[in-house]
Amino acid sequence: MAGDGSGDFLDFAPLTSNGAKARFGVAYLRAVCSQAGVAFEESSIDEDVMAFDGLISFADVDVRVQVKCTGQFKISSGRTASWRAEEHWWRKWHKAKNPVYFVLVVVDPDVQPSWLDHRSDGTLHRAAAFWARVDCAPAAASVVVPKDQRLTADTLRLWYSETLSGYGNEG
Repeated sequence: MAGDGSGDFLDFAPLTSNGAKARFGVAYLRAVCSQAGVAFEESSIDEDVMAFDGLISFADVDVRVQVKCTGQFKISSGRTASWRAEEHWWRKWHKAKNPVYFVLVVVDPDVQPSWLDHRSDGTLHRAAAFWARVDCAPAAASVVVPKDQRLTADTLRLWYSETLSGYGNEG
């Protein structure tokens, strides 16, 4: 039966596994932004030439965010996760005047029908997101994302404060 978690309902889906993860990662970030009451504006697919997937819009300033989604890590194991970074990403991130954040959404388990658990008391995301600030980090082969930096609505308050501090204001 479609949606029973057996996986055979995926036969009708046009997105590849990687395409589905990309959409899920952005949707997860949108959910956190919505919870915090801030807007997320996604870059058009062919216009993400500045090495970010979208802007988080606070009341008076925006920050850039690069989002990746993976099933190659477990949410609760390990202290870091890393993602291969292109050299041109670093160049673009380092040119930014406002902070740029890298968000890694981890789906666990990496079984597409299990990413969401539709229960009688609500729908549970079987995922978590972690983040790193990349505009001031040294360029490297990978972005190392500390797993103690969990993306939550409170994280967005921190990002807002960091951004305002660059203007000589404390949020």
